[in-house]
Amino acid sequence: MSNKLADVLYFNGYIYTADAENSVVEAIALAAGKILSCGTKQQLQEFVTPQTEQIDLHGNMMMPGIIDGHLHPFWGGQQLCGCHLNYESLTIEQILERVQQHLDQDVLKGENDWLRVTAWLRQGMIPAGVDMYRSDMDRLKTVRPVILFSNDCHTLLANSRALELFGLDKNTPEPSDGKIGRYDNGELNGILEDAPAMRASDSIPSWNDEQSVKVAAMVQHALNAQGVTTIMDARVSEQQLDAFSTLQKRGELTIRFQAAREITPDEAHSVTAVAAAVDKAVEFANQYHQAEWTPEPGIGLRNIKMFVDGVLQPPTMTASLLEPYTINNGTESEPDWQVTDRYGDLYFTPAILDELMEKIAAAGFDPHLHTVGEGAISITLDAIEKMRAAHPDKDIRPALAHNELVAAKDYQRFARLGAIACLSFQWAAPTQELIDAERQMLGDARFQELEPIAKFIDAGATVAFGSDWPIDGLDEWYDLKVAATRRGHTINGIVPPRLDNDRDLTVTEILRAATINSAYAQHRDGVIGSLESGKFADLIVLDRNVFQIPTEDIENVKVLRTVIGGKIVYCAE
Repeated sequence: MSNKLADVLYFNGYIYTADAENSVVEAIALAAGKILSCGTKQQLQEFVTPQTEQIDLHGNMMMPGIIDGHLHPFWGGQQLCGCHLNYESLTIEQILERVQQHLDQDVLKGENDWLRVTAWLRQGMIPAGVDMYRSDMDRLKTVRPVILFSNDCHTLLANSRALELFGLDKNTPEPSDGKIGRYDNGELNGILEDAPAMRASDSIPSWNDEQSVKVAAMVQHALNAQGVTTIMDARVSEQQLDAFSTLQKRGELTIRFQAAREITPDEAHSVTAVAAAVDKAVEFANQYHQAEWTPEPGIGLRNIKMFVDGVLQPPTMTASLLEPYTINNGTESEPDWQVTDRYGDLYFTPAILDELMEKIAAAGFDPHLHTVGEGAISITLDAIEKMRAAHPDKDIRPALAHNELVAAKDYQRFARLGAIACLSFQWAAPTQELIDAERQMLGDARFQELEPIAKFIDAGATVAFGSDWPIDGLDEWYDLKVAATRRGHTINGIVPPRLDNDRDLTVTEILRAATINSAYAQHRDGVIGSLESGKFADLIVLDRNVFQIPTEDIENVKVLRTVIGGKIVYCAE
């Protein structure tokens, strides 16, 4: 008999391991938070003692826990508690009515207490030729500072009191990494886009330390219930890291927490400023990074984040393109599409981005970049190519997040340069209205490269999944379903349109993207991401077998049990 004895034996299951052979086994033995072995129940009897807990899976599917490789957990926590608009397409009057109702019920708050309204679907207003401004917000019956934070987290709308507290007025200079909206007379209209929106949101007093810990606990429970065992916070702050660190010290951390520290264009405003900006990010990361993980959930910080461009959808249109935007100067019923001279925005020059990539790699960190448009993707791949030449022997795993519009030539470059495509699969399910508008905005040829997923895989590149929650609601299995169908929700029996410009992913490709590929992107594939001997026992049990159901049914998967390091952290009622 082996000198290793199992604490737990799961058997009689369909256990997808995500190993190199995509093996499926019927039993798995765990000990001290790690996987002893996988195989048949009979093969694993050598690990079983009278003290071994034996759990019959009754044919249910087990797989590695989901590794969400790009999300914003504290922004998500704001969605779980407070005033939110549920990502609904609403009129100005409907928005004001909902916000006023919340204000009227929030009677314990004083005149200096902020109200942050989240999940505002600004782009849902634009097809009707409507936008919302400070003058609309000032109609609310309150003296409190109030802001709307858009669902894409790239636009913030403030009332006059909020602008005053932000210290913004008509004399505020235009930033280099976003926009501050103005009326024709130069007065601010309340709209902040891209980095100014994020900075303003970050500056709002939110939770004290203990409240932050409670939010972190609530967030990890919501993620555990979806089968998520590891996350990568794509723009972390000290407050967030302190909250999850406190949970770890208390023995209450139930999710493995990876993170990326942002370098802003203000910090890296020139080539000569890059070294100090990288040193600052590295110093911050080293305060929290735990290089060696154990079966108990830990914290890692070896990614450095940059926003290279903005967002694609109107009216913001700050994603960097290689050809200019086309916009509708007419109405939805009587469109008038015209080519503009607008190419979007790049928040770092190529020279600064080259220097950032080299210095980040020299420090042994992985770059994690927000790249939405083909222009941003192209210059980022150029920078990665130079980084590879400067550090040919370093194991640097750069990830480009989002990649909504890609130049056809660049899929092969992802593969050749070892650049990881970190994708939010659900974005490949736009409504028919968005499909029609984006085809007009981009033209037929470029529309074929919108929201690609399989094209990266077919070119040999690594695709990792990242939900980008709360850009969309937290629904991991819906996101994975979209990768298999390129369709959204069926509502009232109406089948949604298919974004018919790429093939569907296979179930195996989807699960690998959300497990072992995401582990690889985080430099943690040696200990998590697949169910193999010696790795941590991070696994989930599902109520249905995703290999055996119609792909449309994947969104209905329910997680029955989530196990991290051999410990049950979630169990369905």
